[in-house]
Amino acid sequence: MADFDCIVVGAGVSGLVFATRMARGGQRTLVLEAADRVGGCIHSWRAQPDFWLELGAHTAYNSYAPLLEALPERGGLDRLLLRKKLGYRFITPQNSLQSPLARLNFFQAAVSVPFGVARSKSGRSVADWFGGLLGRDNYRNLLAPAFAAVLSQQADDFPAEWLFRRKPRMKQAPRSYTFAGGLQGLLEAVAADAAFSLRTAARVSAIQRDDTGFIVRMGEASLTCRHLALATPVDLASDLLSEVRPVLARQLAEIGVIEIESLGVVVPAASCQLPPLAGLMAVDDAFWSVVSRDVMPHPRFRGFTFHFHPRRLDRAGKLARAAEVLGVATADFIQVAETVNRLPTPRIQHVTLAEDIARQLADEPLALVGNYLNGLSIGDCAELAAREATRLLRR
Repeated sequence: MADFDCIVVGAGVSGLVFATRMARGGQRTLVLEAADRVGGCIHSWRAQPDFWLELGAHTAYNSYAPLLEALPERGGLDRLLLRKKLGYRFITPQNSLQSPLARLNFFQAAVSVPFGVARSKSGRSVADWFGGLLGRDNYRNLLAPAFAAVLSQQADDFPAEWLFRRKPRMKQAPRSYTFAGGLQGLLEAVAADAAFSLRTAARVSAIQRDDTGFIVRMGEASLTCRHLALATPVDLASDLLSEVRPVLARQLAEIGVIEIESLGVVVPAASCQLPPLAGLMAVDDAFWSVVSRDVMPHPRFRGFTFHFHPRRLDRAGKLARAAEVLGVATADFIQVAETVNRLPTPRIQHVTLAEDIARQLADEPLALVGNYLNGLSIGDCAELAAREATRLLRR
């Protein structure tokens, strides 16, 4: 008999949503997480007892129903915190702020929209579809830097059908929200007293097959399970599958990974003259975007996370650029935190790859969940995890 019905490798959004569904379906489920915290790409830095800042994914919506559905049974929906509605601005290398509308050619948009809106997104890149929607100049001047800020990578070749897909909303929840302690707090609430087991600081080193299903190795220790889900970065999933599914492992290796060097800073509220905003979108700069904590205003502090291109600036250069953007001195930074976020870089051809992988796994006790087969957003991850859990529960 296997040690568990299901083992999930990774305790980010995908892993926790998947584990919740499997445990709710009566499966003895264990989640193994290499880090000492849950969250994955959601990383809430608790800089002060009453002040946190998102160093990774930062926005959640009530259309992310599979994530929210893990909360009501433990009374979690009433703990969602409403975010203040604020806008985004563009910032140039000369530190001038621009409204998105200031970068829009209205005449070109008016001419393009009637023809572009009816085109299917299927098989088209972001540059192709959105360029056809608003016009090529509008794409270059407005949408290209905006999408790069959203995805923290050049977005021209990203699949258009994976961006901004409509999802049904959970009307009991605020449209946009966070949680006490940040979005990581939401995932901690999902894991608290859950029907599945969770082990952190448990790094999986290899996966093998046996007569009952899978052997999951952690150094010298090992566990067995009937069903296995990999909720890890795509390159790690590729490595772990190299022995049991070598062809699939090579396919996953085709999806690249980019490292985002994220820098969080906390400043006295009185020292920063930027108007309240949700964030900044960069134009030809060393960073992709700046995410602000202003959506959850604090009387004494303001916080900003800069998502830098990899290897563009050293630490001193990042601090200096952050100070320039905020109009403060580096000495004004009360606290600073750094992390590296690793994201997949899906391109248009990966839609077909994802469909092929789904066909290969249709009758298998193996699930691949994460941010590389369905889109990058929190909602995309939760949606795929819920769908794959439903598939395995039906086997």
